[in-house]
Parts: sequence; structure tokens; C-alpha cells
Amino acid sequence: MTNFCDLSGNYFKNKPVWCLGGFDLAAVIIVVIAVILAITSVWNDSPIVDEIPHIGAGYSYIATGDHRLNPEHPPLAKDLAGISLKIAGIKDAPAFESKYWTEDVNGQWNFGRKLIFNSGNDAIRLVRFAKMPQLIFFVLSAIIIFAWTRRMYGYLAALIALFLFSFSPTVLAHSRFVTTDMPALFGILIATFFFIHYLEKPTKKNLWLAGIIFGVAQLTKYSVFLLIPFFIVIAVFFVLLKLEKSKIRNALLAMRNTIIVIIIGYIFVVWPVYYFHTWNYPPELQQTHTKELLTTYGNRNIAEPVIYLANKPAIRGLAEYGLGLLMVTQRSVGGNTTYFMGEVRNWAWKEYFPVVYFIKEPLAFWGLLTLALFAWSINLKFHNPKSTIRNCIKWSQNHFTELTMLLWIALYWYTSITSNLNIGVRHLMPVYGFTFILLSGALVKICTSLNRKSLFAFCFLLFALLGSYLFENLKVYPYYLTYFNQIAGGPSGGYRYVVDSNIDWGQDLKRLADWVEKNDIKKINFDYFGWADQSYYLGNNFNWIWRGRYKNVDDFLKDNPNGGYIAVSASFYMGSFENPETSYAWLDSYEKVTTIGNSIFVWYIPPTN
Repeated sequence: MTNFCDLSGNYFKNKPVWCLGGFDLAAVIIVVIAVILAITSVWNDSPIVDEIPHIGAGYSYIATGDHRLNPEHPPLAKDLAGISLKIAGIKDAPAFESKYWTEDVNGQWNFGRKLIFNSGNDAIRLVRFAKMPQLIFFVLSAIIIFAWTRRMYGYLAALIALFLFSFSPTVLAHSRFVTTDMPALFGILIATFFFIHYLEKPTKKNLWLAGIIFGVAQLTKYSVFLLIPFFIVIAVFFVLLKLEKSKIRNALLAMRNTIIVIIIGYIFVVWPVYYFHTWNYPPELQQTHTKELLTTYGNRNIAEPVIYLANKPAIRGLAEYGLGLLMVTQRSVGGNTTYFMGEVRNWAWKEYFPVVYFIKEPLAFWGLLTLALFAWSINLKFHNPKSTIRNCIKWSQNHFTELTMLLWIALYWYTSITSNLNIGVRHLMPVYGFTFILLSGALVKICTSLNRKSLFAFCFLLFALLGSYLFENLKVYPYYLTYFNQIAGGPSGGYRYVVDSNIDWGQDLKRLADWVEKNDIKKINFDYFGWADQSYYLGNNFNWIWRGRYKNVDDFLKDNPNGGYIAVSASFYMGSFENPETSYAWLDSYEKVTTIGNSIFVWYIPPTN
């Protein structure tokens, strides 16, 4: 086993790219514990909002080879869920016979709910089967982070990076969901790793390897499309920084070869995968659906070619990919109505992602980051502008991988802040891997620069912060999605700042049903933010309500003269205050009976005397 204090990582410098190196016992223990936490914490979750269409669509792809549902997301994560359900064996006839499949255009939401809850299946078992394969992306990402960090900074840094990744409440929360966020993190990590390897060793084999991996990454999430301009930029940077002669000529060659990498990914991965997924999708129906889904797309010069190609043999698989890409850009432009910091609106706040990221990460993480930045600032030497530029160029030449990671973080943060879509911190997942790698490397570099006395104090502080980081993880278990740090008031106070997938994504319906059963409650009024079938979990014990149904206590008691229980999802509770006609403010006069999983609030309204 490599010595714990081996900080150099030189052992791995000359190893083949696939020998990412020494995933030893300590690393295995960290990942195994994280996987156990992930599985056990999600065991009693009901399916979150996005899982309803993703699970249904994924199963339909595998069962029929028809991609008519949920084209706005690439198929990789959904395929894993579909394969898992196919192996498990489920009843699907009622879903495929319903109008949601036979008549509706992209009837993904109702089809998914029909398949899961109303086709004679054990929905709880089915959802668990669909979720488990998603942990593959988490485990593979953990391996890449550990191995890549070890090659760059050594064993200790690798363990720190792996620890921060594996016990991040946000990472663990999204590691189990049938969504595209964790797959996107994986896709960014692995595609960038192999592309940098190609730049450093530009052989034909490495070019093909980079292209194939790039194609796989494009199947994870459409935001990974940003890798195209990113790869072109870093290829040019590599030439300008690393090569001494013929910089312009070599920069042009690098751009050409990067385009070849991209073409390989699309021709040999994306195209065949989408060809398979449209194999049994009737061509004329595909074109009809494409035309309807792009009816409101603004730039017709882009939309019309996709519509035209949607029924063309062989090529229509790529047209389906194009449809998804256009649907995502269309939604990003359109925005999303949500609550943030006391305001509800459907256009974005520039401060949304910085604020949400700050309150959703443990304070120990910010302590570690502050420690690294403080040490860097002490060592920073000020020079005249010319020498500063030379030093920056020299640093970039000697630390090209770090430069690449910083450029990606800057690019993705910029596009996130300037986009018109504020849904949740999950959209920042593609920067998490590089952030943990760079932070761990910076912390280990501090170790190497300290004397013995200072090193002892630093290590004490380092392990105290890491211990606090782990404590925060265990304290919020099993409600990882609802984690907020102490600045926001912890998991029970975060809803005052932001809701939606940051805290309330419909995951606690089963837990509410368990509480209702345990307390022998015969009826509960419920305004639910989610797409899971309430009657499946609550039976006849619930009465579905909506914002504005009860404007005050008198309205409630007209329907419930003997008093009763009312439960409201955090997203609808906070979102209701935008309009006095729909506000749940009247409930604040009563003390909450309980809070289910930090995301569903329950009150008891007594009868009038």
C-alpha cells in the first residue's frame, strides 16, 4: 500500500491512462459507507417530481424502442432505470394502452404515474429498483475523483477529495435519483480527463478514446453540450501554453482535432444510441410530435431543419437528439416560477445560485475553502504588471490541468448565473468534482510548506473541519435533499430562503402516509408538491386541496366542522404568499403538529366552540 504521507503522486505519473491507480482499502471504506447511507436514506422516499416521467420514459425505451416520451433529457440514466425494471418484471399493459401513450404528445407525466401506480405494480418496490442503478454514476465519479486527485497531488489529497465528495449532503441526495444531475457530473469528469490525456499524448488511440468518452458524456445531460466550446478553447490554450514553435499552425490543428473528437462522439456514440431509441418510433409520428413540441420555438431557422429530418430514415435519431437540445434551450429562456428569499417570480435572480450554493454547503466546507484561500493569499507576491503576466503564464504552463478545471468552473458558474432558469443547487453539480479536487490539492500543498509546529496546528484544524463535515452529513440523515447549513437555520429553516428541489421535491409522501397510519388519522387535507399518486400511499384518508381552496379558517371549517388536519408541501406553502387569495398565512396562527422530513408541514385545526 502507498504510504499515507506520500503527497507527490509520482508513482502514477508514468502509468497508462486506464491505470488510474490504487483504489485502496481506505478509499473503498469511504465509498461503501457513502453508498450504504445513500441506499438506506432513500429507502422510504416516494418518487420525486422528475422521477415520475424519467422512470416511465426509461422503461418505455427499453420495452418498445420508442423515444416519444421525455425527449428533453438524454436517455442514459433513464435507460438504466428501464433495464432495472425490465429485469424486475412489471405489469405495463394499462400504461401502454392509455391515451398518455397512444394519443398524447409527450404524455410523460401521466404515463409515468400510470405505469408506476396504476398498472397493478408494487410501486414502492418498482421505484426502489429504478433508483438503485443510478448509484453507478456516483461510484464511478468517486473513483475518477480519487484517482485523478492522486495522480495530481498524491494519496492524502485523494482521500480528502473523495471524503468531501462522498459525504457531501447535496451529492448524496442526488446520487440516488433517476435524474440527469449526477450523470452530468460523471460525464464532465470523465470526458475532461480523457480529453486532457489526449492533448498530452495526441495518439490516434487517445483521439478515439477521447471521442468515444465525449459521446458517452453527451448522453448524460444536455448542459454537457457546453463541453464543445470548452474543449475547443482548452485545446487552443494547450498549444499556446505548451508548444514553443508554430503556435498558430498548431492551434488550428488542435481545433481541427478537437472537432474530430466531437464528431467521433456524435457519429459513433450519440447517433447509434438515438438510432436504437427511435427504432420503433413511427417516422411520421415522430415528425408530428417534433413539430408540435417546437411550435413555440423562437428561431425557426434552427427548428425547421430538425422537424424536416424527424422522419428521415437513419438520420432521424440525430433529429431526436436535436429536438431534446432545442427543448432544453427553450425552457431555459422561458424560466421557471419559484420562490426565493421572500419573492415569487418566473424570471431568474442573478444572486440565486451563489446564495443557494452558500447555504446548501456545510460551513466546514467553507472553512476549508477559506483556509486554502488564506494560505494562498499569504504566499501571493505582488509584482509589476509585466512580471505578474509572466508568472501567470508560467503557472498555467506548469498547471494546465488545474487551469482547465478552473476554466470549467468559471464557465459553468457564468452560464448558470446568467441563465433564466432557477430550480435548484443541483444544476451546479457539474462543478462539484473539480471543486473538491482543487480544494484538496490546495490543502495538501499547505501541509508541505509548513514547519513541524505549524503543521501540527494545521492538521488539527483540518481534521476538526473534516469531522464537522461528516457530522453534518450524519445529522441530516436520511433527509439529505433538505440539508441547509446553520446560516440558513439548518434543514428545518432552509425553506424560508428557497424551496423546490433544494428541499421539497415530493420525496416525503410515503413518510406522511406512515405518520397518518401511525396516528390513526382518518382524514388529512393535503396540498402536495409532487407527482406521486397520493391515493396510492394515503388511500381514502386524504382530501386533495390546492392553493386558494381554503382562504381562512372559516373556509376550512365549513368543509371540516369537526376540525381536522391540513398538510402543505414547503414549496406550495412559501409560494402561496405571492397572492392574498391563495396564501396559507392563516395557518401561521396555529402551531405545527409535525414536519415530515423537513418538507411537509402539518397543522391541526380544532373545531369552533
